[in-house]
Amino acid sequence: MRYSALGPLRALAQDSPDRVLFTFVDDDGADRVALAAGAVVTRAEAVAESLRRWGFLAGDRAVLVYPPGPEFVIALVGCLIAGVVPVPVYPPDPFRLRQTLPAFAGILDDCRPRAVLTVKAYDRARSLGAVAGVFDRSKPSWPRITWRHTDNCRPATAPVEWRSPVDPEEPALLQYTSGSTGSPRGVVITHGNLVGEITANAVDLGLGDQARGVFWLPQYHDFGLISVILSTLGGNAHSYLLSPLAFLRRPAVWFDLMSRVRATHTAAPNFAFDLAVRKTTVEQRAGWDLSPVRVFMSAAEPIRPETVQSFLDAFEPAGLHRDAFYAAYGLAEHTVSVTMGGRGTLRLDRAGLEAGRAVPATSGRTSVTLVGCGRPTKCDARLRIVDPDTHEVLPPCRVGEIWVSSATKALGYYGRPEQTEQTFQARVAGGEDPTGYLRTGDLGFLHGDELFVTGRLKDLIIVRGRNLHPEDIEASVRDCHPAIRPGGVAAFSVPSQDGERLVVLVEIRDRQADERAIVDAVTNVVHADHQLAGAEVVVGPQGLVRKTTSGKIRRSACREAFLAREGVPA
Repeated sequence: MRYSALGPLRALAQDSPDRVLFTFVDDDGADRVALAAGAVVTRAEAVAESLRRWGFLAGDRAVLVYPPGPEFVIALVGCLIAGVVPVPVYPPDPFRLRQTLPAFAGILDDCRPRAVLTVKAYDRARSLGAVAGVFDRSKPSWPRITWRHTDNCRPATAPVEWRSPVDPEEPALLQYTSGSTGSPRGVVITHGNLVGEITANAVDLGLGDQARGVFWLPQYHDFGLISVILSTLGGNAHSYLLSPLAFLRRPAVWFDLMSRVRATHTAAPNFAFDLAVRKTTVEQRAGWDLSPVRVFMSAAEPIRPETVQSFLDAFEPAGLHRDAFYAAYGLAEHTVSVTMGGRGTLRLDRAGLEAGRAVPATSGRTSVTLVGCGRPTKCDARLRIVDPDTHEVLPPCRVGEIWVSSATKALGYYGRPEQTEQTFQARVAGGEDPTGYLRTGDLGFLHGDELFVTGRLKDLIIVRGRNLHPEDIEASVRDCHPAIRPGGVAAFSVPSQDGERLVVLVEIRDRQADERAIVDAVTNVVHADHQLAGAEVVVGPQGLVRKTTSGKIRRSACREAFLAREGVPA
C-alpha cells in the first residue's frame, strides 16, 4: 500500500488492534465511544463489502452525510478500502431545507455520485422533514438519489480486498471548497496528497503515539477531515472529538476536556479563541491545567493579532505556554497546509500596504498589524509571491498573489478542466516550474522566509485608486459599538457613478439598539482608520452577513444580495 493513506492504519490494526485512535465525547465532555484501530478496520471492511454488494465500482463517488460521530470515520475508511471516492458534505438540516438543501443539491449535480451514505437516524429525520414539507409547497424537495445506511452493515465473512492505488495521482477523495468567493467546487485530493499531508503533519506538529488531541472541527471540512481524522488514522495521535455544536453552545467544554485528558494538541479558527475569552470566566480558567498543550494552532480564517493577545493573556493563568500558540495558512486546493509555525507580528504602514508594499509603521493610527503564518510545511514546497497580472515573481515585502507548488498540490477541480488549468497549472514569467503552481487567490508577502497573508484577491476593494483589504475594514468596525455581533461584519464594494463605493453590512445583537448611533460609529471609524468617507452602512439582524458552512464570510454573496436587495433592510 505504498501510495495509500491507510497503510499505517492497516499495520496498526495488525500489530496493535486495541490501540485507541478516537474517543468521541458527548456535549457535556464525557467519553461516549472509544474506537480502536482493530475496530475501525473490522467495521470499515464491512462497509467496503456492502459498497461492492450495492454495485459501487472503484472510482465511483459516494456522498457522505453524517452527524458528528464514529459512523462517519467508519464510512470514510470503508470507501477508501473499496476504492470508492468519498465526498464528505455538510448535512442539510431536514427542517431548514430552503437554506441548507441548495448547496447539497449542487454538489450532487457536480459530482454525480452512485449513492448517498448515511445512518438510519439521519435518514429518519430526513423522511420526517419531507413529510412536513407536504404542507408547504414552497419548500424544496430532496434530489432523487439512492440513500444507503452504513450503521447496520453485516460483518465481512471472508478476507476483504483492500484496493491499493497503483499511482500516487489516483483520486482518493473529493473535498468541496467552502465557497467563500463563489460556488463550491470539488477539489480532487489524491492518495499521494494525503500521504504527503499526513507525513508533514507528524513532523511539523510533533505528533506520534503519545500525542493527545482535542478537536471540535467539522468532519466534512478539510481542517477536520484531513488534519484531524485522516492524520489520526495514520497513527499520529489519540484524538478526542467533540461536535462543533457542543463547543458553540458551551466553549468551556473544550478546555474542560483538554485539562482532563492532558491534551498536547488542538486547533481552531480565529473566532473560537475570541469566543473562548468572552464565554469563559476567570474562575474557570484558574481551574484548568493547559500546561501540557504544545500546539494551539489558529488557522482556516484570517488571524487577528488582538485575538491572539487577548487569548494568551486570558489563559495564561491556566498554564498556557505562549510559544504553544501559532498561526498556520492553508487551503483545500493544497490538501490543507501551506505554512505553519507563525508566532511573530509586523506593524505596518497602512498606506504602504494599500500601495502593495510592506513598510514599517511610524505612527499607531495609520498602522495595521499582521500575524505571521509561518514557513512552508513540506520540504519540496515552492512558495512564491507573484504579480497576478504579469505573473512576475515579486521580491520580499511586496504584496502579490500567493502561489505554491508541492507534493500536496491537489490534482484539480472535478469536471472543470479549464478552471483546473488556470488555477493549478499557473506559470510564473520565465517558466520556472514545469509542474505549474497553484494560484491560491490569496494576497500576501514574504518577510524573511515567513508568509504574511493580507486578504483575498477577489475580495480586494479598490476605491479611488487605493487597494483596501476588507478584513482591515471589518476589524476596525467590529469593535466600534457594543451592539455589533461578533463575526457579524462584511465589507465590499459596489459600482457607482463615481467608481466603486464601499458598503459595510453590520449585524446587531438587539433590534432595539440605536441604529443611527451604530451607523455613525461605523462611519466615523472607517473615516478615521481608512480615510474613507461616504460608505453605505446597512444594519440588520443575524443572517444579514452571508457565510459558508464553516463560518467564513461570503463577501461575493453579500454583494449579490445587497445589489438584489435580498434580505437587506431598506
